[in-house]
Amino acid sequence: MKVHPTWRPTARLASLPLASMATRAIPRVGRLDIVHVHLAEGGSFLREGAVVALARSLNKATVVTIHGADFLPFAQVHPRLASQVLRRAHVVTCLSDDVRERVCQLAPRTRVELMPNPVTMPSDLSTADETDEIVLFAGEIGLRKGADVLSRAWPLVIASRPRARCIMVGPVNDFAVPATTGLEVRGAVGSEVMHKLLRSARAVALPSRAEGMPMILTEAMSHGRPFVSTPVGAICELAKEGGMLVPVGDEVALARSLVELLADRLLARSIGEHGRRFCRQTRSVEVIDTRLDALYMLAEERRSA
Repeated sequence: MKVHPTWRPTARLASLPLASMATRAIPRVGRLDIVHVHLAEGGSFLREGAVVALARSLNKATVVTIHGADFLPFAQVHPRLASQVLRRAHVVTCLSDDVRERVCQLAPRTRVELMPNPVTMPSDLSTADETDEIVLFAGEIGLRKGADVLSRAWPLVIASRPRARCIMVGPVNDFAVPATTGLEVRGAVGSEVMHKLLRSARAVALPSRAEGMPMILTEAMSHGRPFVSTPVGAICELAKEGGMLVPVGDEVALARSLVELLADRLLARSIGEHGRRFCRQTRSVEVIDTRLDALYMLAEERRSA
């Protein structure tokens, strides 16, 4: 497998030559190889969309994955562009039912499938009831992820659980977290540190306003940790198996659910272990690899038809 990055989050203009490099690599793809392109929204449909168009024009088996949190509003504003790109794929994979339904409307002759992101199952197992009262937030610290909602909720949590701690990790975007008792803000961390943080946490909080299928929630479930989040994107499906949902922007409901998990170790363990089993059965690398192999065979069949 060869990977060609086409975007850098910290350098938008630098992403253009990256996409150009990926485009130049397409003609060298073998006849039986697969071109798999990830799309989000906005400029992605021009940048990576060009890769999709070239791959299809050269009769390469082409698979597209949509993972952007704002794909639906983008497709509402730019349906023609979205349709032109998606119609060129042999197979499109999505993270949620609402995105799948919209893609089917935009590209009615393209095969569209739900395909979750895989997660590595940790080998050093622990349970949520073994932890201190720690809540973890991981992701871009900004309004879309609901960092402001969590910061408003935390004093309410402390009022009931004065020994509780909240750790927020990730790059700061458009919200500066105010100094709050028991709340610590760190920068972005690597995978090893994230693993240690998940092991130390009782629960994960992600009160997002928009999402696709956030990896931090799947990772929380793989570690046996319950989460509290919002009913956006594909989070509803995950919450049925390993989390709690609160309304978007509702810091009182968020605080109430976090207090419940911090106060009741057995509840946290029960939800967390259910989520871990769900991940092992449906989100493990082995399970998703098998499903991807089947989709790649389907893409090749549709290319040859």
